[in-house]
Amino acid sequence: MDTIFIREFKADAWVGIYDWEKLRPQTLELEIEIGIPGDAAGKSDDIHDTVHYGMVVERFAAELAEKRFGLLEALAEHLAGIVTGEFKAPWVRISVAKLGHIRGVRKVGVTIERGRAAKG
Repeated sequence: MDTIFIREFKADAWVGIYDWEKLRPQTLELEIEIGIPGDAAGKSDDIHDTVHYGMVVERFAAELAEKRFGLLEALAEHLAGIVTGEFKAPWVRISVAKLGHIRGVRKVGVTIERGRAAKG
């Protein structure tokens, strides 16, 4: 499957279970791979035949600024649902990392993969 990738996307988000984490947003780093639905875009050269990665970035930034999450897993699940639901991608892999969250650890996070259920 062909994929679109978005690397080193940094965004501030309200995420955490501890009281001190709820005082201010934290900067997260996201790595995103999005399955492209078919090969039409390569043949047509038309943005409507693919997933518009600029719109994905804008949508994620808006969601992360607005919503609050306890766990990175819940945040990643929410974003994956946007990609497979709103953007109709057949598959997505999202890694979300907190930066400098634990002493001596540069990044700590989660990676999930999700696909849209086939409709029959």
